[in-house]
Amino acid sequence: MSLRNFVQTIPMPFQKIRYLITLLLCAAASLHAQTTQTLTNNAILQISTYDVLKDQQYTFDQVLKDTSLHFKPATTLHTAEADYYWIRIVINNPYPNKESYQLSLSLPLNYTLYFYDSSKSSWSARSAGLAVASKQRQRGVIPCILEGDTKNIIYLKINTWDIRAYGYPIKPAIILEKRISFDSSEAFLWYSWLAGILVLVSFVGYNIYIYVQLRDHIYRCYLAIQVGAIIFITAFKHFFNLFLPFTTYNIRLEPDGSVYTYDLNAFLLHFGAIIIIGGMLQLSRLYLRTKVLLPACDRLLQCLLYGYLLLCQIPAVSTITGIFYLDNYTLWYDNIGVLLISVTVITICMIAYKYKVRAAKHFLLANTLPLFMVAGLAVYFIIHSAPTYLDNHFLLPEIGVFSQILSFAVALIARIRIVNEELKAKEQEMTRLEKDIAETSYRCALIEKENELIILTIRQEKDRNEQLQQKLEANQRELMGNSLYIHQKNKLLEDLKNQLQDIDQLYPHVKHPGLKDITSSLKEGQYLDAEWDKFKLHFEQVHPNFFENLQTNHPTLTKNELRLYAYFHIHLSTKEIAALLNIEPASVRQAKARLMKKMRNPTNVTPEGDL
Repeated sequence: MSLRNFVQTIPMPFQKIRYLITLLLCAAASLHAQTTQTLTNNAILQISTYDVLKDQQYTFDQVLKDTSLHFKPATTLHTAEADYYWIRIVINNPYPNKESYQLSLSLPLNYTLYFYDSSKSSWSARSAGLAVASKQRQRGVIPCILEGDTKNIIYLKINTWDIRAYGYPIKPAIILEKRISFDSSEAFLWYSWLAGILVLVSFVGYNIYIYVQLRDHIYRCYLAIQVGAIIFITAFKHFFNLFLPFTTYNIRLEPDGSVYTYDLNAFLLHFGAIIIIGGMLQLSRLYLRTKVLLPACDRLLQCLLYGYLLLCQIPAVSTITGIFYLDNYTLWYDNIGVLLISVTVITICMIAYKYKVRAAKHFLLANTLPLFMVAGLAVYFIIHSAPTYLDNHFLLPEIGVFSQILSFAVALIARIRIVNEELKAKEQEMTRLEKDIAETSYRCALIEKENELIILTIRQEKDRNEQLQQKLEANQRELMGNSLYIHQKNKLLEDLKNQLQDIDQLYPHVKHPGLKDITSSLKEGQYLDAEWDKFKLHFEQVHPNFFENLQTNHPTLTKNELRLYAYFHIHLSTKEIAALLNIEPASVRQAKARLMKKMRNPTNVTPEGDL
């Protein structure tokens, strides 16, 4: 009977002895084929040489018990030959006590660890990697306990299916870090992250209050930078792996064996960087008022903003969705872009300071340290190649973000002081304007009163003019009535004269002395010049200076022509004028034509235009 069969015949009550004997047999069978790793006092043990078995859909029991499966010493795994590889490692613990370690791979691969659990007296298996949604900050780490004063055998089943399409060989190293060292490092990361988040959250709460009070868009950009810093630091420390139970990722293998991975945590890291850089550019535009004061610089900042957004968003979306792994190709250009943005912002701050833009000095001082740190970080990654998103222990990003936020806080305080000064100046200007408005209102009130008096005077003048017009019309009617009365009187006298002449002709032999007196009286009553003088007197009362102005403008007019023009002026008809002058109407028309020609106004029917 073979020793293996003998072990299998051991009764179940002695199961612990059975597993122990099995472990010893496996160790004895494998000691001649592999190198034993020995623990030391060093915090980290890195194993680069191990026994490898190409997987052909083996179960762990087959790997553990089947003597026909042979492990071969190797340092390289050929990804094009298999989807999985089995690795066996013998680790000698010379110390009497159990040693607690954290096991991980140097490459971000998915794998399963098989180890003998003495507390359960059985083999246990645990999986880790990007595809395992474990509640770990750093996915890919598995706790491992090595028994004291013995040689421990562990197995790893490494998944190379994700990178098999690339076909390049890889050299993953197994890293064992002492639990106490690992916990100390984790505690440092936790404390540094919590301290940073508390500071940032405090700033966010304070600035939200200020933004609600002031509604200043500068504080909105400042808030965006702080929120982006929270996302960036949380993603940089891989804490999103704890909060987001997602396993979305993309992986790429380079010809030199380097493995690049891009998961949701890396995507949020880029997202936080976009918010920080975009907020910084927008803050610079608003703080320095480049749109109004420096238009060329404003257009440059806009171009940098849109260019950086495209440079980061397109690779991030393409990589996280699995369309194409662009991230490792664009990270170098991404850092070049960050360096260019930092230098440009510093230069624009200096230009604004040169052109004496208010608060530019404070903004320049606030930007100098953080932008130089950001630029230094970009130069570091440009020189030492792009990061693999695994180096998260150094504090340079947090120091850069904190220095920017604190220095910007100083700049914003200076801006508040400047804004208060501007508000005071505006208050003084407003007081002066209010005084001017009061004086103007007083002057307007005086002008309104004066306008009311003018309107009242105009109304009174209008009423007086209406009264004068009515009086003029009454006098003109009276003048026309007097003229008609003279006409009727002359006609009556003419009729009496004619009757006396007829009597004298009928009775020539009768020479009564009374008839001679009557005839003389009739001649005196028909004396037109005396009547004309009376008419002229009345006419001058209605139309003052009429004849004087007429004679001044037309000095060649005779007395009869003046009389005829006056009759025309009061709109007497041709027949009425003929009756007044004891002439025929035709004679009146001829006289009128001659008068118009003489006054050189033949087209003017109404002679009022000559006055």
